[in-house]
Amino acid sequence: MSRRIDMFRVNVCEESVENAVKVLRSGYIGEGPMVKKLEAEFCKVSGAPCCLAVNSGTSALHLAVLLAGVSGGDEVVTTAQTMMATSHAILMARGVPVFADVQPFTGNIDPNDIEHRITPRTKAILVVHWAGYPCDMDAIHAIAGRHGLVVIEDAAHAIGATYKGRPIGNISPMTCFSLQAIKHITGGDGGVLSLADEKLRQKGARLRWFGIDRDLRRPSILGEAEWNVTDLGYKYHMNDIAAAITLGNLGHLGGMLRHRRKIAAEYREGLADVPGLALLESRPDRENAFWLFTILVERRENFLRRLKEQGINASVVHLRIDRNDLYGGERRDLPNLDRFTERHVSLPVHEGISAEDVHYVIESIRQGW
Repeated sequence: MSRRIDMFRVNVCEESVENAVKVLRSGYIGEGPMVKKLEAEFCKVSGAPCCLAVNSGTSALHLAVLLAGVSGGDEVVTTAQTMMATSHAILMARGVPVFADVQPFTGNIDPNDIEHRITPRTKAILVVHWAGYPCDMDAIHAIAGRHGLVVIEDAAHAIGATYKGRPIGNISPMTCFSLQAIKHITGGDGGVLSLADEKLRQKGARLRWFGIDRDLRRPSILGEAEWNVTDLGYKYHMNDIAAAITLGNLGHLGGMLRHRRKIAAEYREGLADVPGLALLESRPDRENAFWLFTILVERRENFLRRLKEQGINASVVHLRIDRNDLYGGERRDLPNLDRFTERHVSLPVHEGISAEDVHYVIESIRQGW
């Protein structure tokens, strides 16, 4: 086996290395000017008026759920087709995840299955843009508006995606991004919470650093600033090293997205007529960020074994989380998710893949499994 195509590749550009070295040599590596610069630059990407940089995408999710007012026993309608961090954030706020079904050809939460799951305890709807393909946000916001609910977006897969001409990050009150190692843009780890207004940003800034309002701290001769904490907060702030790495990589986002979309277009064309394989939905009113290129296949284990024999590492990446004991573990009425779980698999799509690699993957699949 001479060829190897990995499922993911970590991307750290030279600008990121240079930025990080400058920070390390500066003697100041905590939350500082690089974090503020990253927040300003991320506003340009997300289209949001305010952004908060944090130490992980999970921290961004937890802060968003808290800012939505979720507390003991409050329910959040969400999806089980995701990494467990999405619903962990709800549990961390002492809320209750309520799982809605997914659309069969997107893997995204199905708006038609949300409304009947809303109860008097429901506080929010937390959606995930699976693989980078935007959810049906107009329908979701219409439901939220009828019931007075907050919409939160988990955009860990969807930096740079758009919905009806608007960037993901500029649609809902709060959108959560991940900068984890294998995401489009990485800071080693980290996350960003985009916010619709300054009041949310101010409260979020307090919560990300122990509840302390940095702007209101008063210097003291004792050597520790004076402050008055009114909210329980967390150690969720980002440091300047992670921000420096992220900033360097962020400058390459446009090229990364173009490359991924080109790969995806070639996959779609080359796999369109393969027996036992179905492509997911692709509407013209939204742009996919293609963190993953997901397809639906019959005999999935055979499919994966066959690709592995050819040196191609495909993966389901995330299987439904609702069957974990933490979330109850029992079978739920999610028929579309049942079918999606049996068939979905994702192909490699990242900056390390060449046109020859894409052709090789397509031809390997077309030979059958």
